[in-house]
Amino acid sequence: MRTRKHFVALAWLFLCVGAWAQQATVESHPKPKSSARTIRVTGDPVIAKLLTRWEQQFRAEHPEVTFATRLTGPASSMAGLYTGTADLAFAGHELLTSESMAFEWIFHYKALPIEVSSGSLDGPSFAPAFFVAASNPLSALTLAQAESVLGCERPGKLVRTWGDLGLTGEWADKPIHVYGFNPESEIGVFIRRKVLNNNYKWNCEVKTFGGLTHRDVDSASKEILQALRADRYGLAISNARYASSDLKMIPLARADESQPVALSRENIVAGQYPLTRPFFVYVNRKPGTPADEAVSAFLRFVLSREGQRQAADSGTFLPLSDAVAHEQAGKLE
Repeated sequence: MRTRKHFVALAWLFLCVGAWAQQATVESHPKPKSSARTIRVTGDPVIAKLLTRWEQQFRAEHPEVTFATRLTGPASSMAGLYTGTADLAFAGHELLTSESMAFEWIFHYKALPIEVSSGSLDGPSFAPAFFVAASNPLSALTLAQAESVLGCERPGKLVRTWGDLGLTGEWADKPIHVYGFNPESEIGVFIRRKVLNNNYKWNCEVKTFGGLTHRDVDSASKEILQALRADRYGLAISNARYASSDLKMIPLARADESQPVALSRENIVAGQYPLTRPFFVYVNRKPGTPADEAVSAFLRFVLSREGQRQAADSGTFLPLSDAVAHEQAGKLE
């Protein structure tokens, strides 16, 4: 009798665990009811290899669906969506005001953003890190402190010396020399939004590098850290790809009472690092109505564990956590 009770209890445990697992991950991508369908895709070429994998694997299970993919660049990603020539627009950034306004002007509602990856550690959608010289005693920054360093207008005192960040001794009166990206580049806009709370008034002493393209930003990442290596009192924002032992990456905290978080793959996937840059796909879905059936099926595959495994195996992009993937899939309903 005791053995039977144990068996029933164990079976109930397995059922509960199975139910939890189904809730925590994205459901399978059902076959669209309609017949042949072409999904038109536009967007940023940096996701081309991963997107090809997603499309090929999806078509292996759904041969009735084909793809017409034209990745012409991040600047034109949304144009296909608001002109009606694309069903999906892949972009490694939250929409700029001009992109959002163009879509809303035509459809009178916002394009639906879906996160398809957690971005990358040091690839095209790298999470920016703050760097100082290895000899600098600074151990952490809050986003509020970073805002005070980078901005020139905010409540409270602006941070201009290392003493303003709590450093003492010889560092206390030394000015902070800041090195960063072109404010109008994609990464510059991201920093403005996430660190400066979308305030356009930068510290005019920030020395900026690079142009607007991915190639410009990559080159600028090297130049920024090279400038920091020659300046003991510098603070730089750059790409972890070009870190070295003579520099130190500074953990970031969202608020004064928060625990600082170091930049790492694990912290990006977990959504803990404050400056994570997810990669998005934008969909034209009218509020209150489900997404197009074929588009929804494809995106559910992208957000499934298999789709996210492809992201993890890409060597460039990082997967979403199960919880975030499930949350994103819920937007399609």
